[in-house]
Amino acid sequence: MIQVKFYTRTCQSTMSKPQLFCFPYAGGNASFFDEIEEDMPDIKLVKYEYPGHGKRHKEKLHIDFAPVADDAFRYLHQNYSGGHYSLFGYSMGTITLIEVYRRIVMSGMRFPDFVFLGAHTPYTKAELLGYDSDELDEKVKQRTLAFGAVPEALRNNSSFWRFYLPLFRADYTMIGKYRFEDLQFKSDIPAVVFYSETDTPFTEMRDWNKYFIKQCEFVEYKGMHFFIKDHHKEMAEIICNRLLPEYEVKK
Repeated sequence: MIQVKFYTRTCQSTMSKPQLFCFPYAGGNASFFDEIEEDMPDIKLVKYEYPGHGKRHKEKLHIDFAPVADDAFRYLHQNYSGGHYSLFGYSMGTITLIEVYRRIVMSGMRFPDFVFLGAHTPYTKAELLGYDSDELDEKVKQRTLAFGAVPEALRNNSSFWRFYLPLFRADYTMIGKYRFEDLQFKSDIPAVVFYSETDTPFTEMRDWNKYFIKQCEFVEYKGMHFFIKDHHKEMAEIICNRLLPEYEVKK
């Protein structure tokens, strides 16, 4: 069912590293990509920080993707070096990637070489909407804990939840309001989709090929939502194979 193809490109400039713009998960920050960054020394990771998260924690949180995507596109445009570049979105970051890519197309900017998407199905998550504040907070907590986003030592830490619950609440609301059925988007940019069958089943993940219509590859890993924690080296290997010329696996 799943076929992973490895190949190299010959058009890569030898003058500079290709850039990989990275968009993290709901409630996450740019440091999420630190570990996989160490596995790819020949690729320049440019890690986006959402408003209200991480180093931008003093900024306003958003509950709609439009202002976040505008902000993310500005960040990309300001940090783009002018050479080869690609996009990588994990979980909620896949939606950010789609919206940033739409803005790239509208701007006339050079297209990315590849897109990499992980741990999110191309389906509307309307089940995240329609709760009152108390119900929503409990739903957010349970969903976040189920995903493994909270260390065991912090599961019942009131200070942790006081700080992070607004982030998760805002991000989940954004996800719930995003309607894939209204998305008018098709691209012939090659895509690689990372997933775990226990987290996001292939029967749903394969619908990414409705949007990336020329080449959409699927790579399965074992684990739950944050399978990247255990498989970052394998994922980095695939990314390097796509973005670097004459890439060889170092055993």
